[in-house]
Amino acid sequence: MRFRVIVTHVDESTIMDKNPLSMLQRRARAKVDEVVKHPRVYNLSENAQSLVIAADSMAILRTQTFGKSNGREDAKIILKALMGKTHTFATAVSIVLMDKGEEQKRWEKVVQTKVTLRKLPPAELETYVMRYDFTRFAAGYALNETPWDLVTKIDGSYTNVVGLPFEVFLPILRNLKIII
Repeated sequence: MRFRVIVTHVDESTIMDKNPLSMLQRRARAKVDEVVKHPRVYNLSENAQSLVIAADSMAILRTQTFGKSNGREDAKIILKALMGKTHTFATAVSIVLMDKGEEQKRWEKVVQTKVTLRKLPPAELETYVMRYDFTRFAAGYALNETPWDLVTKIDGSYTNVVGLPFEVFLPILRNLKIII
């Protein structure tokens, strides 16, 4: 079984919705649909099965949403807004099974996890944002790359906060007998 990461040409910023969970699902769906509709562009085999997986994540605090930061200063603004509070970290997943170029089955789910961040003193926040490229991570932090105790509590899926909720993904892989 070969795995590869592909980046779609979907501009997520054009997919907006007042409901953040709906927006996330629409974005994940748009990414998977882009690959499904253009298999040759994304080098999908037309003679074999492919499992196309797309996801989108963000943090939600009351009515505010936080996606990827635009740089260090933006990451600091996002983290300051989230520190000392509990927010919802949500990931929408859209998965399509392709066989010989045709869509066979589709799964979609949004997973929500409550995450509490501690307040970092200004100097520690500065050091934190200098160490990593937070433009790659929703909400300006990466649980699996955080060396300090920034995250003080997780209520729900740990793998959701890392980036891909395994409780959605693994049963599909087992059902398809890709893993046992």
